[in-house]
Amino acid sequence: MRLGGIQPVYLPWLGYFDQIRRVDRFLIADEMPYSTSAWTHRNRVKGPDGAIWLTLPVRAERGQPICDVRLDARVPWVKKHMKTLRHCYGRNAEANEVLGRLEDVLDPAAERVVDVCIPTIRFLADELAIDTPIQVSSDLGLEARYVETFPDRPGPTERIVAYMRELGTDELLEGASGRSYFDTALFEANGFRVEFHDYDHPSYEQPYPPFVTHLSALDLLLSVGRTRAREVFAGVAA
Repeated sequence: MRLGGIQPVYLPWLGYFDQIRRVDRFLIADEMPYSTSAWTHRNRVKGPDGAIWLTLPVRAERGQPICDVRLDARVPWVKKHMKTLRHCYGRNAEANEVLGRLEDVLDPAAERVVDVCIPTIRFLADELAIDTPIQVSSDLGLEARYVETFPDRPGPTERIVAYMRELGTDELLEGASGRSYFDTALFEANGFRVEFHDYDHPSYEQPYPPFVTHLSALDLLLSVGRTRAREVFAGVAA
């Protein structure tokens, strides 16, 4: 049983979804500390002059768990983001169909950043025809299990060991960046296997050339439509 897991991200890039499709269960690790430099609250799409940021109006405290980070209710972020997306991609009829479905998912009354990130991750996974079960750390109480197993909270590898024991999985697909900090020997000593995930980003027809890579997966869907997006995604993931 292979597990993958990443912190919640707003409208993640294609590599995030490639990791989801390659595992038996995927975990959104929303009990990790929030970082302003991470992608939890933001991502990029393609505009006439290059990449454009879509940013959620978070109100976070230092070291706060992601699942507790709140949004600023005074900011009409849904209206702003949809206006930007329609301006950038609205000439494409298929893009407007995707945007209509996305707007149904975005909740302007959402109180926490995860109330936006998790539904949009599920939305994009469905648009890309991914059927891997997606679970959420805070729903399962996994951080409490980590603290119970390792009271001193020694590091990220121990956290994953505790998570996997609780979930009954035996193999991990870890992101490529994990090579710099992951204790493979400790992980294997606890009876688990690990593989690191590398992703070759595809090229496809975007508006406003030249091509910009590593944007939100939404860019693929809005650039070529859902049917072709699924073909592109399946082709590079095969």
